[in-house]
Amino acid sequence: MLLKGKPAADAIIAGLASRGLPKLRLAVFHPVGDASAESYLKAKEKALARLDFAIDVVTVGRDTGADAFFALLDKANRDPGIHGIMIELPLPGGIPAHEVNLRIDPAKDVDGVSYHNQGLLYATREEKLVPCTALGAVLLLEHYQIPVAGRRALIVGRSNIVGMPLFKLLLNRDATVTVAHSRTPHLAKLVGGHDIVAVATGRPGLVRSVDVADGAAVVDIGINVGPDGCLCGDFAPKDEKESERIHYSPVPGGAGVVTNAVMLRNLAECYHIQQGR
Repeated sequence: MLLKGKPAADAIIAGLASRGLPKLRLAVFHPVGDASAESYLKAKEKALARLDFAIDVVTVGRDTGADAFFALLDKANRDPGIHGIMIELPLPGGIPAHEVNLRIDPAKDVDGVSYHNQGLLYATREEKLVPCTALGAVLLLEHYQIPVAGRRALIVGRSNIVGMPLFKLLLNRDATVTVAHSRTPHLAKLVGGHDIVAVATGRPGLVRSVDVADGAAVVDIGINVGPDGCLCGDFAPKDEKESERIHYSPVPGGAGVVTNAVMLRNLAECYHIQQGR
């Protein structure tokens, strides 16, 4: 079965639309001139428009210094008219990522990168503000009723915004979770021994469908540009008939679509947290 993202995303957005939310505003710190960031920004704008939410684009140039950047971040933190903040990558070299995670207001942290929200995720079972891509992968599995509890799950990728939070989310749902990465030896053999495989390394075709066990599910979180100029993921299906043997999310049209819906879900969660302060 193909795990298409649109039905799952539509369900999330329909639930948000029924809640009577006010017009929320998201501030996006956007690195100018980065092609990937430009694409992500357009996707954010399209998703926000579905609920008539607003976006403030804060441009970050290559020559933006740390003092100027954090002044803008502090301003967004203090502005009651901004309900959520997202920091797109890459940041200019002089801006330390750890300082961003310390300075962003946890109550406006749409992508769950602040150390406060990371601590809640890893030290408790709370899932209020969780990195959008990781939560989107789990909600995609849940939408298609892919069993997780008691299953063996393999995560290929160990980033702080995808692989590691996804590990905790699957553990919360009683999966037995293994974390691998691009330098794990004998990866193909490891893939074949798991019921769920989530791959997020940015390496096209790292996981091949021929190595996936019958009936297993693959969530492809990678986004790459192939030799033909087309988007592709980190998972390489042998052919279209593989969707009859295994479950997998396509690229494009899979996990990434759900990620943007989770962004809206997290923005709404930020609003409710701020209302309770």
